[in-house]
Amino acid sequence: MSSKQASKRGSRKYILRAFQQRFDLDRLDYKRRIKPGRDVAKITGLILAAAVYLTGFGLALYSYNQGMIDANFLNKISWIFMIPASVVGMFAYLITSNRREFPIREDIRAHVRDFEGEGGYLWRYAPILEQLELKKIDMEWLVTASREGRLAEMAPEDICTSVHALYAALQDKHPAAGAAAIDQIEQNLDQAPATD
Repeated sequence: MSSKQASKRGSRKYILRAFQQRFDLDRLDYKRRIKPGRDVAKITGLILAAAVYLTGFGLALYSYNQGMIDANFLNKISWIFMIPASVVGMFAYLITSNRREFPIREDIRAHVRDFEGEGGYLWRYAPILEQLELKKIDMEWLVTASREGRLAEMAPEDICTSVHALYAALQDKHPAAGAAAIDQIEQNLDQAPATD
């Protein structure tokens, strides 16, 4: 009985070691990596929105001071200029955010191509992956895409979420990571060609 328990612990350690050698979890931490870019994009959008609004309001105020428009029209214009300012600010935020996220997404895709190799790799953890329930992520498609070598087509944030959830399940002895799943994963890893 104790040798069987030691074997299970050894299998789990073997799988965790193989996982840690193959995956760079810091490189796959999508949310942490994009946060500084998102903050800068918000500030950029805010600055552009403020510039558009202040330009429009400044022109309206100048017209009011010159006597071209009355106070009632100035009040209306000050509210109306919030619409184009908001649109320009949102547009600037989206463009800036996407431009800052693109290199991170490509780096994650490159890492996925590295750890997947020719015949895929993540599918070897299918017994646990298929039991994980993550929002908006189709685990069956993930496993199939990994097996066929098409995992890089998946959204990088979904791959990162899946890999981190898998690591947490392996580490914390998640119910999905039972003895049968661990044995199946160990067999799958033994089938894997050694590529580093």
